[in-house]
Amino acid sequence: THVLRGKDHLANSEKQEYLYHHLGWDVPKFIHYGRLKMDDVRLSTSQARQGIEDGIYSGWDDPRLGTIRAIARRGIQPAAIRELMMEIGVKIADSTVTWKKIYGLNRSFLEDKANRYFMVENPKLVEIEGVPESLLGNVERPLHPDHLDRGMRSLEFNGKVYLDGEDIPSQDDQVLRLMDAVNITFQDGQAQYHSEGIDEAREAKARIVQWVPTEGAVETEMVMPDASLVTGFAESTLKGVEEGEVVQLERIGFTRLDGKEDGKLRFYYAHK
Repeated sequence: THVLRGKDHLANSEKQEYLYHHLGWDVPKFIHYGRLKMDDVRLSTSQARQGIEDGIYSGWDDPRLGTIRAIARRGIQPAAIRELMMEIGVKIADSTVTWKKIYGLNRSFLEDKANRYFMVENPKLVEIEGVPESLLGNVERPLHPDHLDRGMRSLEFNGKVYLDGEDIPSQDDQVLRLMDAVNITFQDGQAQYHSEGIDEAREAKARIVQWVPTEGAVETEMVMPDASLVTGFAESTLKGVEEGEVVQLERIGFTRLDGKEDGKLRFYYAHK
């Protein structure tokens, strides 16, 4: 009764309608819609197939493609795509979808769902001198700040941590706060204990950064949207995450755990 297809078939509809009349058949309702385009992403299946055959793409789930398999592997939720299609609707005009729009919709579904964890890129081993014994031990952080019923994660703080190399201050005396742990400074490249509380950090206008305990740190690699790899270390509690689960790596973004191999965790990056 109905034919739904792209507007590039408008000319075909005229020919087919003629045949329906000629054969004495009931003419179906023809509904044509515009093409869907995405910023900086090829949606042509023929071009994607050729790229896969030429070895440019790793497969139909290569993160550089706009296929359902590719965006699902990155952790884009089905509900976000469904919401997007409902907003676009069926219309004759072409539509261009931006990643910003997709990420915004996806974030609305993930903010409440994804648990939080620490990971550092470009990891640098930092040994902090002068930390009081009373501050050494387990640091507790919630799996989700808005859902405390999900429980806590425990990070062992022994004064030796991995920090993102880009977070380490270039100037001496600049204060850095390790989330829920301590405030530190660097003197001639050596980390020094500065103070304990968040109030001292605010007074010093300290940057607040995530950190990974050296004890039990897990090697990670993250596949980015351009198929490049980012390596680092993550907290040990991530070992308990199920494959396929989407988590939020604090200050990094939402990622989907794609696999566990030889003690290493492999993520696919979604977005901030």
